[in-house]
Formats: sequence, structure tokens, C-alpha cells
Amino acid sequence: MRILRIFFIALLLAGTGGAFAQADDASPAQQIDDLRGQLDQVEKTMKDEHIEDSTIDDLRGKSTGIASDAQKLSSSLQQGRDAAKARLDQLGPAPAAGTKEAPELAAARKDAQKAFDAVDAQVKQADAIALEAQQTANQLAELRRTRFQETISRRTNSPLSRPFWSEPAAAFPRDSANLRAFADGVKQDIAESWTAGNRVALITCVLLGLLLMTGVRLYIEHRVRQLTANRMPPGRLRRSALILGIALTSTLTTGLGTQLIYLGLNWNETFSSDTDEVVRALVRLVFFGAFIAGLGRALLSPKRPSWRLPAIPDETADALRRFPMAISLSVVLFVFLRELNRAIGTSLSITVVTTSLQAVVFTTLTAFALLRLGRTHHHDTDGTPPAPRPIWASLFIAAAWIAIAASWIGLLTGFIAFAAFIAGQVVWTAIVIASTYLAMRLVDDLFETLLSEKGPMSARAQAVFGTHPKLLDQAGVLLSGIVRLGLFLFGLTAVVSGFGAGASDILALGGKLQSLKIYNVELKPSQILTSIALFFLGLLAVRVVKNWMSEQYLPRTNLDPGMRSSLTTLLGYVGIVIVVAIALLAMGLSVQNVAWVASALSVGIGFGLQAIVQNFISGLILLAERPVKVGDWVVLDDAEGDIRRINVRATEIQVSDRSTIIVPNSSFITKPVRNMTMANPQGRVLIKLPMPLDCDPVDVRQHMLDAMQGHASVQPTPAPSVTLDNIDRAAMTFAATCYVGSPRDVGNVKSDLLFDIIARLRGADIPLLRPQDLVLRSGGNMGDMIGPTGAGAPKASTDPDPSA
Repeated sequence: MRILRIFFIALLLAGTGGAFAQADDASPAQQIDDLRGQLDQVEKTMKDEHIEDSTIDDLRGKSTGIASDAQKLSSSLQQGRDAAKARLDQLGPAPAAGTKEAPELAAARKDAQKAFDAVDAQVKQADAIALEAQQTANQLAELRRTRFQETISRRTNSPLSRPFWSEPAAAFPRDSANLRAFADGVKQDIAESWTAGNRVALITCVLLGLLLMTGVRLYIEHRVRQLTANRMPPGRLRRSALILGIALTSTLTTGLGTQLIYLGLNWNETFSSDTDEVVRALVRLVFFGAFIAGLGRALLSPKRPSWRLPAIPDETADALRRFPMAISLSVVLFVFLRELNRAIGTSLSITVVTTSLQAVVFTTLTAFALLRLGRTHHHDTDGTPPAPRPIWASLFIAAAWIAIAASWIGLLTGFIAFAAFIAGQVVWTAIVIASTYLAMRLVDDLFETLLSEKGPMSARAQAVFGTHPKLLDQAGVLLSGIVRLGLFLFGLTAVVSGFGAGASDILALGGKLQSLKIYNVELKPSQILTSIALFFLGLLAVRVVKNWMSEQYLPRTNLDPGMRSSLTTLLGYVGIVIVVAIALLAMGLSVQNVAWVASALSVGIGFGLQAIVQNFISGLILLAERPVKVGDWVVLDDAEGDIRRINVRATEIQVSDRSTIIVPNSSFITKPVRNMTMANPQGRVLIKLPMPLDCDPVDVRQHMLDAMQGHASVQPTPAPSVTLDNIDRAAMTFAATCYVGSPRDVGNVKSDLLFDIIARLRGADIPLLRPQDLVLRSGGNMGDMIGPTGAGAPKASTDPDPSA
């Protein structure tokens, strides 16, 4: 029976597809009539006073589709109209009165005019249908916004007042009777299912459903752990794939198990329409609730910290482990109660009570979760300071507290619908953020594993396509960024869709407020709020892009750290300028108004902001020309050290004592700057060693060369060299020159070489030059230069050296 029903549905769908194909092949006149009929049906349904919100949304989608189809039809007919017009122009206008022309030409012109008029009329009809459908969609949107405003702004009795509790008590007998009648109908439907000859199917489906939700779920989770641990390549993809597998397993096994139980109970379609509608809604809710519980359990992983995907401490995960299931059960319960109230037709007072209870439970759960999150974040068990939260997490936590406060204020003042709406959106936003986070991490880990420079596909892609591994790594980062951006936009759309018409209604209400007009510039509150929101969102987006480039993309390129820092800084400047321009345009300021503001600022610049502007422009020149960059060793006046950062106004130089000197950017443009690492990052080590005249210069030279060539930091190119720099009456001076990788290593390498050279010379019994030798070889005046000898010091002779 079930197979025959599925086969009949497949045939029906095939017939519907054939009907759609025939509709596409229909004539333009038939398509216009069909579109007109659909639009008339939408307009007729729209006039129903008891139309539901979901029906309004469906009608709006249909109207938009009709407008799109009509525009496509008009575009397709436009070519035929252009061809008919060209044919009519080719035949030329009709001759003046009294002028004869060939009958064939007159007939051709008449037929061409008739064809043109027919196609032109169809184009105009299609354009009119498109315009009317768009207007109908706008009317439906306005109706939806109006209903949303009425629902949110509707005020009832406060829970602090007596009527809030007395009215449900008065309506309780009638509502309980309706509930008993509905429960009796459900019992009768289940009893009929048991006695209708499908006991075997019912028992089988129930047992399979329970088995699927318990044993099969545990087995599949165990197999997912084995597959991710043994079959997947090492890396972060194992964790993200495992978390996704556990979440999907929990969702599908629980949801499909509930669906099997429903099929067993309604095997021969014994359920009434009311029972079937409520049970179907319950099955959908179980799917959604299982997804919430599975996602939260997989992300927190309180019992297996090594699987945990987000970087949260074990104490936090343990404190939050019960909240996903609690939120899941609350969502399933209250949405089911709403569907049940609609099915049995409960009184408004009972609906208000259940809605109030929903707002209380959702806000209470959220508040307790935030409190535990904050308590575990500020008090770690090991005593280490907690890691700073991401900006988006701090913003969401602050927004959640504000929403909780607004919900409780609305609840206590009688705005029950507003309170429930805000509480529900907090929960919905948290679910969307968790789902988007998991999807973004999975995509990031997938591209990093498949297209990483050290990944399994790197060698294969290089062999097949001749692609450099570095380029493959960059492609993986770019693709990951693009897909993550798409997921972020999808999540943002999901959050906004959860608000329904709320966002547009808030803007519409803001637009009705009193505007302010200053010097022909009209400032509306809605535009100001939109401008502020765009400004802060733009700054957040610029910061996210800068972090992504500096931490993920640019490190995988061949650019040096200084160039990467310059590109990131320039991107930040350009992004801020674009964000400010967008915010000003959103506020309603035109290009002329912006120019007027700039001219006004130029007056201030002329009086007192010259230095700031000069440093800012100098900073841009430094980033563009790059005479100095981050990581260079520079000497500027008394400052000598490494450039750590080039900011908007000044540059930070870290000197040898680890302190930082803030130098204005204009100093690098207007003053001489010695860049020790600009053209050649190597450093030169120069050692001048005086030796006695009676030593062997060749032997000394060889020992010095051996010392330089044996040092690990000495560069082979240029090769070390030793020259005889000078010979006088006192000594001969050797000059040893070698190069190291950085000027910062010169001092340490020079000290090492001096120790090594002295040790080598003494080991070879080569005497070093002593002060006594200088005195003996220089004559009596040298002794006066050295000074009187003290106790224990050798006395210098004034007799000349015979060898001198």
C-alpha cells in the first residue's frame, strides 16, 4: 500500500513536471493569461481578513515570482517587437493622400503594422503584470510589517496584576474540555491504528525507531570516531569532521526514529486531520531539538576534551554541558504548546500565559548560561589569567544581556509578545552562531588539509599541474576565505530571517520619527542609526580581514615580514576610508556635503593640525616607498634600533635596552636616516690586530683566516680576508674582514673571533704585542705617554731597541 502511494506521488510529480514543460512551450498569449490568473488568485487571497502570517509570506514569494516571470516574458517578446519594428521601418511610412502605391506594398505594410501592434500589446501587458505583481508584493510586505508591529506592540495584563491570573482561571474549564476532547480524539486514532490490521507494522516501526535512537546511534557514533581517527589524514580536520558526524548522527537517528514511530501509528492513515497536523509538527520539532542537543554536546565535548573544537577550558565545558539539552527540550516543548493551542483553539489568556512562560524559561536558561560562562572565564582553576575573548563573542554576550533585560521589562509591563519574541531570537541567534562556527571550521580545516603545502594533495598537484606548493597553499587559504565569507553571510541571513519583519519594522518606525534639517541636509534618525551600525560593522569587518591577511594568507606568500606589515596597514587605511565614506553616504550626506565638510576641516588643518597631517602623509609615503620597513635596523639622530611598527602618526623603534622610542613619521622624510639593513642585510666584522715585527706575517694571517672560516655565523660570500694594514717602528697591524648575516650579529661574532684568534696564536707560540714592546720600540718619550710604573708593573727601558 505504501509503495503504491509513493509510486502514485512520483507519477503525479512527473505529470506536474510535464505540465510545467508544456507551460514553458505555451504561446505568449497563454503565458500572459496564466500569469494574470495567478496574480488574481494572490490578490483574492490577500483580501482575506483571517489570513495567517505564513500565508502572507507565501503569497509574497508567489508575487515576486510572477513579477520575475513577467519580466522574463517581456524581455523575450522585446526581440520580436524590435524585429517587427525594423520590418515596418523598412517598408516606410504610408504615402500621402492621393498618391498611389502597389497593392502588394500596402498589404505588406498592413501586415507588418498588425504584427507590431500585437507584439507591442503583449509586451505592455507583460510589463503591466510585472508592475502590478511587484506592487502586490510590496502591499503584502507592508501588511506583514503592520501585523508584526501590532503583535509586538500589543499590550496585555502584566503578570504582576490580578487579571493576568484570574482570566486564565475563568477560561480553564472550557480550555480543559477542549484539551480532553482533543486527547480523546488522539486516543481513538491510536486505538484505531492498533485495531486496523497493522499491529505488526506498528510494533516493527516502534521497535526500529527506539533501536535507531539508542543502539544504532551509539554504534554510528563509535564508527564515526574510528573512521575519523584511522581513515582521515592527520590534522585539525579530524576534530571538525568528528564533531559534524556526531551532530548529524544525533539529529538523524533521533529524528528518523521519531518518524518511524509516526509511520507505524499512522500506517493506514487512520489519524484525523487535527491529530496528524499536531503529530507532524512534533516530528519536525524533534528533528530540530535533536540537532540543538547534538550540536551543543559535540561542540562542548565535556567528557573528551581532546575532541573539543572551540578553545574553551574544561571547567567552562563542564559547567555548560547540561544547557544544550535543556534548551532543546524547552524549544520542543513551547513550540509544541503553541501548535497545540492553535489546534484545540485555546483562549487568549491561556496563550498569553504559555507565551509568558516561554519568555521566562528562555531568558532564565540564557542568563544562567551566561553567568556560568563569565564565572568560569574569570576564575580559572590553575590560576592562570584567562585568554581574552574574541570581539564577536563579547558583543554577542553584551547583546544577550541587553535582550534579557529588555525581555523582562516587556514581560513585567505587559508586552508579552515582545518579551517572547526577544527571548526566542536570543536562542535562535545562539543556535545559528554555533552552526555557522562549526561549518566555517570544517571548511577551513578541509581546505587546509587538502590544499596545504604539506598536505596529501600538494605533491600530486605539483606533479600534474606543475603548481608550486606555496601557490597551492595560497589557493587553499583564498578558497577557504571565500567559502567562509559565504557561510557568514548565510548565517547572517538566517539570523535576520529569524527576526521575520522585525528589522525592517524597526527601520520603518525610525523613519517615521521627526527628522532634523541643518543647512539643507536632512538627518533622519533611521539614517543616523543605520550609519552608526554600518560604521561599527565596517570597522569590525576591516579588522577581521586584516587579521585574516596577516595571520593566514600573507604568511603563506613569499613576501618578507616588512612588506606583509605594510600591506596590512595600507589595507586598514583603505578600509577605514571606505567605511567612513559608506557611513556618510548612509547618513544622507552627498558628495557635495562631504566636500563641504572637507573644506571646513581644511581650515582647521591650516590652523593647528599641520603636524598631524604631515605625519599621516609621511606614514603613507613610508608604506608606499618603503625606505624603511618593519624589521629594519635604522639610525636616526640618537635613536638606533629595530622598527617594530609603523602607525598612522608615528613609528616605534625598539633600541638595545628593549625600550621603545616613538618617532614621528615626518622625521623619516625630512631627516637623514641610516638604514643598516635596506640594500644589504649583511653585517661586516672588522678586526685590527697589532703584532710584533719579528712574528711571521703569513702564519698570523693563516691563523686569523682559520678562525673566521671556522665560525658558524661567518658568511662564505664574500669570503673572509686578512690584509696587512700598516707597518711602523712599533708593530705591524693586520686587518681581518668577514661578513655575517645581520648587522645585529657583528658585536657577538667579533668577540668570538677575538677569543678564538688569541687562543690560536698562543697555541702556536706566536707572541702577542705587549705594552713593554711598544715602549722599547718607541723610545723614551713613549714611556712618558704610558705614565709611571706602579708597584708590580714591569719597568720600561728608555734604551732604543737594537732591531729598530
